[in-house]
Amino acid sequence: MMTRKSISIILIPLMASIGPVIAADFYVAPSGADTNAGTREKPFASLERARDAARNGGGKSTIILADGTYRFTKTFELDQRDSGTVFKAFKGAVPQLVGSVGIAPKAVKVTTDQSILERLLPEVRGKVMEVDLRALGITDFGELGPRGFRRPYIPAPLEMFINGQPLNIAQWPNPGTPGVPMGKIIDKGPVTRNGEKPTRGGIFEMTRPRPERWTHAKDAWITGLFANGYADNTVQVQSFDLEKKTITTVQPHMYGFTSGAPWNRWVALNLLEEIDIPGEYVADKESGKLYFLPPAGIDLAKSTFEVSMMKEPLVAIEGAKGVVFDGVNFENSRGMGIYIERGSDNRIENSTLRNFGMVAVSIGKGITADPDYRANFTGQPVSRALGSLDEHLYDNTAFNREAGTGQVIRGCQIYNTGSGGIVMGGGDRKSLAPGGNIVENCEFHDFNRWERTYRTAVNISGMGNRIAHCLIHDAPGGAIYLHGNEHVIEYNEVHHVMVDGDDMGPFYMGRDPSERGNVIRYNNWHDSATHNMTFGLYFDDSGGDGSQVYGNVFRNFGNSATVFIAGGSQFLVQNNLFIDCKRPIWAQGYRPGVQTWAKTRLPAVNYTEEPWASRYPELVTYFKNKHPDNPGVIPEKNLVLKGNDPRLMDPPKGDFRLKPGAATGIPDWKPIPFDEMGLVKKKP
Repeated sequence: MMTRKSISIILIPLMASIGPVIAADFYVAPSGADTNAGTREKPFASLERARDAARNGGGKSTIILADGTYRFTKTFELDQRDSGTVFKAFKGAVPQLVGSVGIAPKAVKVTTDQSILERLLPEVRGKVMEVDLRALGITDFGELGPRGFRRPYIPAPLEMFINGQPLNIAQWPNPGTPGVPMGKIIDKGPVTRNGEKPTRGGIFEMTRPRPERWTHAKDAWITGLFANGYADNTVQVQSFDLEKKTITTVQPHMYGFTSGAPWNRWVALNLLEEIDIPGEYVADKESGKLYFLPPAGIDLAKSTFEVSMMKEPLVAIEGAKGVVFDGVNFENSRGMGIYIERGSDNRIENSTLRNFGMVAVSIGKGITADPDYRANFTGQPVSRALGSLDEHLYDNTAFNREAGTGQVIRGCQIYNTGSGGIVMGGGDRKSLAPGGNIVENCEFHDFNRWERTYRTAVNISGMGNRIAHCLIHDAPGGAIYLHGNEHVIEYNEVHHVMVDGDDMGPFYMGRDPSERGNVIRYNNWHDSATHNMTFGLYFDDSGGDGSQVYGNVFRNFGNSATVFIAGGSQFLVQNNLFIDCKRPIWAQGYRPGVQTWAKTRLPAVNYTEEPWASRYPELVTYFKNKHPDNPGVIPEKNLVLKGNDPRLMDPPKGDFRLKPGAATGIPDWKPIPFDEMGLVKKKP
C-alpha cells in the first residue's frame, strides 16, 4: 500500500515532469530541505522557510504545497510582510497542516497489565489496546475541564485520531442512553451567578450503584445540564462516597446544582472501567499510557495514529492583507485552527478544518479568562485566544475585536471541532462601520464534541458581517449565535441541531435592544429543537429589535415556537413558509423591564449621537415614548401548511417546494428561492 509519506517522496520528480503549473514562486514538500532553493525540483521542507523566502522577495508570492503532512509545534505566523502571499495545494495534492504527533503502528500493543485488566469490563479484556505515551516523550495530557456555559474557552485534553477520526472519551452511560438523573441535592455549591466565589463544588446523591466499580479512578469527571437546560458543564469529581451514596464535585455550577427537571442528568467521563464501545479511549496520567478499544472494521497495522499536542493556533494571520490559503487542510490540534486579526481580505478557501479541540477559526481578538466564573465579566483583549469573550460582550457590548475587514472563509468543510466552528467578529458598533467579513458556502457538522451550549457553528458579532449558503447540521447545540448590528444571514440550510436542552434555539440573540438591523432571509430551517421548551429563532429578552425574518422556510422547527420574539419590538416577520410547525410565530408584547439592560447598553454605543441618531432615530427617544409592539409581524402574510398539503411538490421524497403557481392566498406573496438555499454546487 502506498503511504502518504511515500507519495510525497515521489512527488518531486513528478513535479518536474508536469511542466508549468502556475506562476509559482516557491515549492514546499515534506521530503524537501530548507537548505534547498525552493524550486519545483528542489523544494523547501517547511512553510516557515518558504514564508521567509517570500518576504525576502518582496511578498505577493505563491507558495505551492506538495502532498503530505506538515507538523507544527508552534504557531505559523503571518503578518503585514506576508500581504498578498498565496498558499496553494499542488494540483491533486492534499497538504495537511497538523498540530499533532504521529504514532507508529508498532507502538500500539494489546493491554496485558493485570492491574489494568482487572479494572476493565470482562467483555473487553484482551481487546483493549495501549500506547505508552510517556515512553514516546509525551507527558502533557491536558485537562478535560472545567468547561461549559459561561466558562472560558479552553483547549481540549490530549486526543487520539485514527485514520483521521477522533476517538471518543470513555463515558457512562454510553452515547444514545439518557444520563443518570441527579438525586437529592445535599449542597448546591456556590451560585456564582449571584456573585458567590467558586470556592467549592456541590454534593448530590447518586441514584445508581455503578460508581462501585470506579474505586481506582483518580481523574473522573461528570458532564451534563446540572441546573438550567441551557447551561452544560463538565466538572471534576472530588469523590464518589459509596457509604453516603453521594458525588462531590471540585467545581461549582453557575446556578447551583439542581435536580428534578428531565434534563438534570449527569454522565461520567474518563473512566478506564467504562471502555466498552469501539472507538472509546482514556489517556491515563498515572501510567502515562493511552488505552483504547479500536474502532470497528479497521486494520491497526495499516492505520494512521495521531495524538494532538498544540494548544496555540496552528496559523495566525495578523495585520496582513490578501493572504490566501487555498486547498490546504488544517487538522488535529487541542486548540483552534486559524486565528485572524486586523488586516483585510484574507481568505481561507476550499479547505478542510477538522479535529480541533476548540474552534476551527477565530476572526478577531478574545478576552482574558475570568477566574471567578461569572455570567458577565470585563477582561482585557488578548490575541490568539478566545477566553471569556462571550462574558465580556455581555457587559461590553461595543467591544471591537479588531477583526479586520473583508476576511472570507469560503468553500470549507468544518467538523469534529470541540467548542463550535467559527467565532467571527468584524466592524465597529460605535461608528457603524461594517466589517464585511464572510462565512460562505461552508459545511459544518459535529462541532460540539466537548461543549454543547452556545458553542455554535458560527458565532457572529460586531457590525455588518454575513453568513451565506452554508449547510449546518448534526450537532447537539445551536447553529448561529449573534451579537451586533446589520448582519445578514441568508441562503443557508440548518437541520438536526439543538437536539438536547431547554430554553434555547438553533438561532439565538438577546438582551440588547441596540442590536438592530439584522436580516434573516431565504434560509431553510428544519428538523431541529423539537423537545422541551425550545424555539427555532430565539430573540430573547428584547434582543434584536427591528430584525427582519423574510422568505425563510421552516419545517418541524421549534417545539414551543418557531419564531419567538420575547418582548422585543419593531420586528418584521413576513413571507415565510411554515410546514408542520406547532406554533409558527409567538410575538410577545414589549417588556418594560428590558430598560434595566437598555440603560447601560444603549449609552455604550452613543445612541443619541451620530451616526446612530440618523441610522436608528427610534432609539433617540427610547426611554420617553411608548414602544410599538410588532406591527411588521403579520401572521396572515406568512404561509402555514401541513406536510401533506397538495401544494407541496413531493413531501414523501423530501421535496417541500411549493408547486409552480400554487395558491398562497397572500396577495403580495413573493416566491421563495428554494433552489438557492444551502451549499452552492461547484460547476463540473
